Amino acid sequence: MTGPAPAVVGIGAVSAAGLGADALWDAVACGTSTARRIDRFDASGYPTDRASEIGEDLLGKLDAEVPGHPSLAARYLAAAAIEALGHAGVDPARPGGRVGLFVGTVMGVRPVLDRGIRPGRLVTTSTGWGRPAGLLDVLHEVVDVTGPVVLPAPGCSAGNTALALGAAAIAAGEVDLAVCGGTEELSHEVFALFTSLRSLAPDVARPFDADRCGTMLGEGAAVVVLEHPGRAAARGVRPMASLAGTAWSAEAHHMTIPRPDGAALVASARECLRRARLTPDQVGWVCAHGTGTPASDGIEAGAIAAALPGTRRPVVSSVKGVLGHAAGAAAALEAVVAVRALQHQFVPGNATLRRAAPDCAGVDLVPAAGRRARIDAVLSPALGFGGGVCTVLFARSAGR
Repeated sequence: MTGPAPAVVGIGAVSAAGLGADALWDAVACGTSTARRIDRFDASGYPTDRASEIGEDLLGKLDAEVPGHPSLAARYLAAAAIEALGHAGVDPARPGGRVGLFVGTVMGVRPVLDRGIRPGRLVTTSTGWGRPAGLLDVLHEVVDVTGPVVLPAPGCSAGNTALALGAAAIAAGEVDLAVCGGTEELSHEVFALFTSLRSLAPDVARPFDADRCGTMLGEGAAVVVLEHPGRAAARGVRPMASLAGTAWSAEAHHMTIPRPDGAALVASARECLRRARLTPDQVGWVCAHGTGTPASDGIEAGAIAAALPGTRRPVVSSVKGVLGHAAGAAAALEAVVAVRALQHQFVPGNATLRRAAPDCAGVDLVPAAGRRARIDAVLSPALGFGGGVCTVLFARSAGR
């Protein structure tokens, strides 16, 4: 990334905590788990019937925000984008500049297709539901997108990948506003997939806990709007934060388990610091990927400790104990939380942590209640199946 760091001028979210970035932050700051019994499909025959699902009450509120569509993920994304552009002081229908769209996902329109091919309900691809770009249908109805449109699907690092692509487009002068985010919809088939991997916890995800036994699925969408800081200043917009660094890496070790030394995460985190010109001690919080699975949390904690060798242990917590793992939306939701943490100078806790795992001893795990602290920068790594890692670093804007 060359030139000044892109300014974060807007954020928006739809999650099991509610509609809006404020509802998301309130749940994370209070440590209120959003896990609930699944209503969308019958999960009674599975080892767990819980997920951080967006309930019918919230879907009803969504009806007043965005048009209908077969894909809930498409609707979540549009609602989050409208909120984020509103924060940025931009009319979505008349943004007044080149708007680029960078949206990450894992399953995309797969949940819609899965519903369509159940016995007695075969739906052909002539409906258009099979198009990956169909995920953007609703957003295009409410936002005038005039710049590039990119839809990466790099696993669960999708939201951070979208941010990195948007930041690069801002730096290159290709867009005036970069609408960056991730979206995902909970579905029966994806739930069955994770059950087959034996990776779901029976009650709630417990990242970095000695008794962690799996993750909890979630869903939703989040959007971060980026803009060149000079253009934002000319519009009279006060940035919420800056995206000071982005970096990605990969490792061909295992389909679902990181390399034991976490080399890809270490590399991307160090590169973020180098590009942001920050030292490890200037990172006030690491908003960890932290899925709650026995295989990955210890590796991640060790990699964070190796990447940030400062005068103190890195301050670490994961919000997945509250939000579940929202796959393609996870990193984008965590980006919104990171921006809010910088604004409020508050580090969210590991909401479901009871007893710290011995293999996570190299980091300072924040207690469930969270803590007040000076936070000048937040590092947020995201890991995807197949070994892809993308890490982003947000910093406080001058005067905030």
